[in-house]
Amino acid sequence: MPVHLNYHIFVDGNGKATVTTQAISGGTVPITQLQAGDKVTFTSNVSSSEIRFKVYRRAPPLQTQAGSPFGADLRAGKRYTVADGKPFKVKKACDVDHHFIFECGHDVNGDFSEWGARTGVTPGANVPPPDQ
Repeated sequence: MPVHLNYHIFVDGNGKATVTTQAISGGTVPITQLQAGDKVTFTSNVSSSEIRFKVYRRAPPLQTQAGSPFGADLRAGKRYTVADGKPFKVKKACDVDHHFIFECGHDVNGDFSEWGARTGVTPGANVPPPDQ
């Protein structure tokens, strides 16, 4: 059964974001791998929340894949407003040891601006998540 994984971006009153995951179907959290055909959605308590997969000018960090698991549907660097609620189909398999990284933010004067993160936590999240 294909997995449907949701990433929820909770933004507190200070503009600090926390990303949590929820297995909608096909598995239980923690989901440590996604296969081609699995589905991922993104939600937030703030309607202006956006994500974008990181673009690397050099080689990505160890255990990180460049690009996005969704191919042309959501390329690295492309902004996506999560309020749209669009489900994305995984095109490129990934797991905890070979993940993708997305950033969480919002629009500020036409530019992507990352939400802050709690102290000691990197903003954004991995696809799939490391341990939630």
